[in-house]
Amino acid sequence: MTEQITRRGFLAAGVVGAGLVGLGGYGALTRQADEAFVRPPGAQSSSGLVAACDRCQRCLQACPYEIVTPVPLSQSLVAYGTPMLAFENGCCDFCMKCTEACPTGALSFGGPRERDLGVAVVVKDACVAWDWAGCTVCVDECPVEGAIELDGNDRPLVHADYCDGCGKCEKVCPSASLRAYNAGVADKGIVVVSRASEAAQMTGAVDTATLEASKTVAVARGTELAAHTKGVHPDGPDKTREAGGLR
Repeated sequence: MTEQITRRGFLAAGVVGAGLVGLGGYGALTRQADEAFVRPPGAQSSSGLVAACDRCQRCLQACPYEIVTPVPLSQSLVAYGTPMLAFENGCCDFCMKCTEACPTGALSFGGPRERDLGVAVVVKDACVAWDWAGCTVCVDECPVEGAIELDGNDRPLVHADYCDGCGKCEKVCPSASLRAYNAGVADKGIVVVSRASEAAQMTGAVDTATLEASKTVAVARGTELAAHTKGVHPDGPDKTREAGGLR
């Protein structure tokens, strides 16, 4: 069934109506609601979350790792204040405290996206291993065996059917500290993107410019990259869970 933006979700975004006149009306609203941010566990789709979320920020308060953060106004007028994930300070172990804290069902248990946050993408102009062999931090630290491996040139290769987007690789990537600073290059050599994004559809590593242009651009509904179906994550509320396992 096609998801609709509810009146409550629309008003909760704050002063959206005035901005829509210049952005192209309802069509622009729908496009912004679909924007492919990396969402917390239990978000079945971005538009569904935008429609249901009342911006109470209880999920932010519940997260023990401080990785749930509100979408800033500078990134989206419609999704402003809804939760997304940022892995600078930590990664997700699927404790599900954010989902438990959600009072509206914007984050909910069940479904293929309950414990599938996105997929990691290698940023070739930021990844140290892409230019110089030797860095294997993301491979070594990945909690899901088989999700990241080295290719024939000792560069990281992500297997989307194993990766659950937990963010561990992004958090631990030492790229910025190992190479000369360049404001035009991403700080991390590997980042997590939504499976609904154009970036997730690309094969192999991408450059920073391509990543920035595609990481929140949503593909057509129904063409999103499928949730991971393989691999075992050693954390989570049950300590060990198989891919696709529900609560």
